Amino acid sequence: MRADLVVGSRLPDLECAVQVRHLTTMQDELAVNYCQLAVVSTDPPEVTAAFRAGVGATFTFLTDHARRAVTELDIVEQTAPGFEHGLVAVPYTFSLHPDLTIHRIYNGWWFVGRPTLEELRQDLRAIMQKCRPDYEYAPPPKT
Repeated sequence: MRADLVVGSRLPDLECAVQVRHLTTMQDELAVNYCQLAVVSTDPPEVTAAFRAGVGATFTFLTDHARRAVTELDIVEQTAPGFEHGLVAVPYTFSLHPDLTIHRIYNGWWFVGRPTLEELRQDLRAIMQKCRPDYEYAPPPKT
């Protein structure tokens, strides 16, 4: 992974996209809490669109069929030489502040390396507490 991708740094702008199935269960909760989700897919746009519709996702799906993000972020899996579909990306999940500053990075091929929905909720809670002055209710001043 690129050396500048650390907690507290800003995720670079990318023109691409990913598939995530279990996050659709959280999409309504995210919308109510002013949070947004975007995934990057390496599938062609028509496959990505069909997948998005098939899982009922309302969040943004970006397409990176050329796998530019894999190389730009330096997340190429190094132990898969000659993979028939080209570059294989190490599966990363980034939780980001509204300005795309990285809050937390998850890295894992297996379930235990990927964030649970509860971990993402906790990340979003911490981000909202930091970014929203109205996160906690403050009663109006007494007159």
